[in-house]
Amino acid sequence: MEVSQLRNRNIFIAEDEYSFACELAKTLAMAGARVIRPVDAIEDTLDFIMSSALIDGAILSVNLQGEATFVAAEHLLRRRIPFIFVVGFNSSTIPEELKDIPSFEKPVDPGQLIVAMASLIAA
Repeated sequence: MEVSQLRNRNIFIAEDEYSFACELAKTLAMAGARVIRPVDAIEDTLDFIMSSALIDGAILSVNLQGEATFVAAEHLLRRRIPFIFVVGFNSSTIPEELKDIPSFEKPVDPGQLIVAMASLIAA
């Protein structure tokens, strides 16, 4: 499945559920995206987002190893990087100021995330 808006785009994944992160990375690559290695900890997520790395879009789990990722979300907003939240069981409640960010509840089909990311990047 190739989604033209994702071709050669750098997509960052912050997800601590290993099998889902791998499945998502594989689906993104099949859609033509360049996947920035999935990270599974808030520290690594913040380090990468705050670096000068080129990020065209991001898929951000609401919690990474029990820690909320809203600080990372705020940095993505400041850098004007479109992103999607993935919400798992026992996730933190998304703060009001981030309620407009598209979010998907697990279990989610990676294909749905790909289509949503493509439309965010196209906008």
